[in-house]
Amino acid sequence: MNSKVELSADEFFEQWLVHCSNDDQRAINDFDFYRYFWTSWTKFLAKVGDPDNPRWVHWTDADPVLVKRYLNGGIKVRGSGVKISEITERRYWRLLERVYDYAMERGLVAANPAAAIAEKEKPPSEDPKGAILSPVVWEQSIKMLREDSGEALNLKASDIRNRALLLVLFELGLTSAEVRALSHESFVNGRGGKGASIRITSGGVNQLRTMVVSDEVRSAVASWLQVRSTAGKHAMTPALFSSQTGKPMTDENLLVLVRAHLLAASRAAGQGDPVRAGPQIVRNTRLVQWMLSGMPQPEVALRAGLKNVRGLLHLRQHLPDGPRLELARASSRKDDEPLRPAYA
Repeated sequence: MNSKVELSADEFFEQWLVHCSNDDQRAINDFDFYRYFWTSWTKFLAKVGDPDNPRWVHWTDADPVLVKRYLNGGIKVRGSGVKISEITERRYWRLLERVYDYAMERGLVAANPAAAIAEKEKPPSEDPKGAILSPVVWEQSIKMLREDSGEALNLKASDIRNRALLLVLFELGLTSAEVRALSHESFVNGRGGKGASIRITSGGVNQLRTMVVSDEVRSAVASWLQVRSTAGKHAMTPALFSSQTGKPMTDENLLVLVRAHLLAASRAAGQGDPVRAGPQIVRNTRLVQWMLSGMPQPEVALRAGLKNVRGLLHLRQHLPDGPRLELARASSRKDDEPLRPAYA
């Protein structure tokens, strides 16, 4: 044990939570899970070794061998004796890595035991590229956003921001980077509140584009801009959607927000958790919906800011035979020229 470390495992972990809490939404939706994860880790450290001769290990003395043993057999699904999935195992490993990174920054440990695991022994990362939401979870997600629309609800500024952001994401299928790069000037409100649009001004070929939005999205974004002008640090940044610190939202801020909404929608719909729960699965679902509606695949690619239809190939398994074969043929062509908008 590091004799200089007087913090208990729980005291240190609470300090880490304060360190990483850049957004109220994370504090509300993920801190309970984070504490459960840390308790499970420290309980494992309290009885590692031979079952007949357990030994207590201080949290600062954990090594890669113990981390690997914990991931392989020390974690069970809450409320059951079932081994966690590889996806959850990966998440636990990443959390350990993040927590011990902070311990290293503080000088409490000399090395990160989670990061020191051999590359081939780390939990495999899942391939989220082609995952989409089930229709019932998608509909429930939209329904919940519409139920939160009433001015009579006396929503906090962060609630109004979250609703506007999620509606933009669900309607336009933007990437996480595109959402985070939006500025308040990206929103163009037409005369009399009609014909509103959002301009994506970051990225490469075909990523620079203007997308017309529904009146529902127009109203939500306009409401947020009205609140934003007097909402503390939010008013001090050009970012359309900023974090509590006034800085543009990070990938992790956005992931936490979207994940919380999708998990809540899944529970409300009586469904299991989606295979993925972040901005990418929302984007995937929107692109598939456009294709299933009969929208030409080149137009879908342009709306998505893709170079050409090859960027849709990872979604082919969700299409019926005709469109799937059409996409496969278009993607197999040697011509890799970018699409050109009809109005270009």
